[in-house]
Amino acid sequence: MSCSPTKPNAGTDASKSCDDPTKRCPLEVTVAISLSASVACPGHPLAITATGSPSGGTYSWTVSGGGAKLVDGSGNPVSTGSSVNLRSFQPDNTNGNIPAQSANLQVTYTHPNGTATDSKTVPIHKIDFVVTNTAIHAGVTQANEMAGQVNLGNAAGIDTMVTDPRIEIQLDASCPRKSDCAKNHRVGWIQNVLTNDRRIRYTHTLIQVTVALPIRDGDEVTPVPWYDVTNQFTADRDKQTAHHFDSPGNGASWLDPRPAAPAPPPAINRQLRQIFFSNSFHAWLVVQNIEWEVHDRDNSFVFLRNFAWSMQLNVTVDTTQPVTSRCTPASRAPTIGALGKGRGPIPVLTEPFPNRDHTVTSTAAPGI
Repeated sequence: MSCSPTKPNAGTDASKSCDDPTKRCPLEVTVAISLSASVACPGHPLAITATGSPSGGTYSWTVSGGGAKLVDGSGNPVSTGSSVNLRSFQPDNTNGNIPAQSANLQVTYTHPNGTATDSKTVPIHKIDFVVTNTAIHAGVTQANEMAGQVNLGNAAGIDTMVTDPRIEIQLDASCPRKSDCAKNHRVGWIQNVLTNDRRIRYTHTLIQVTVALPIRDGDEVTPVPWYDVTNQFTADRDKQTAHHFDSPGNGASWLDPRPAAPAPPPAINRQLRQIFFSNSFHAWLVVQNIEWEVHDRDNSFVFLRNFAWSMQLNVTVDTTQPVTSRCTPASRAPTIGALGKGRGPIPVLTEPFPNRDHTVTSTAAPGI
């Protein structure tokens, strides 16, 4: 019998050779790490097991590099036990991709007979996103005059701003689970309102709509922080269109709705005189890692592209003219900035949004 004990026997047999058949030698302590796949996918837990021998010892884990963390099956941080999960999500928000990373993993197995260690370098594969069809189209903001009111907004059937980029997901050849890895990503838009001016001026009344700025743009039914619907990738090299559009609007009745406003005569009393309407925005084309969102939503995005845009239509109103000829100027095109790569400015991702979270004030004003 031969052995290489890491902890020699004590007691009356301590002087005996390990080759002495009458002596019981401690078994050598060993440990080995096993990966469930040779490469980890960004954002997806990689199951890892360590097997120590002899049984009955304890395990202690460390990991460094690649932004990697060790978690249990519920996603909680863990550093002990024979089984752990490694996960990492480290996007490059300057270039709009997920670069390859590597994590350095080590386990120490402690047993009454001694200790043993094992280590592995775990590669985390890259993901690229190819963006095409990046044109951003401008409509107008115009005065849509009707019998009882005017709405400043888009022309019928034409959004004030619209774009439909195509995004292709490209997984690295080393990805061990391409279909599932691709399906772990969805693409869509985030938009913020940066400035807001919405004032309606009657002869003796000022109505103003205000919001806290900057503020996330969206609606009631769209999950935070998205602007509108998202599209999930279905496979490696799948292409999805990320439709983005906006047509800001601001309406006013021809007659002052404030009950205390002075009535005619003169005829100009209670008449709509001016509308001031402008907004500026920033929009981001992003891909979200769905599994990473569960525990770190705000850092689950790859920012692919971004751009700024704005609209303004300030009109004077002459209610003595026939409907369709009362507002000057009648329309104006938006200003749309160049499409930039990566994130650019940091977006607001929190719950409030202007369609719901705004304040309307109506106050008496000097006559005009």
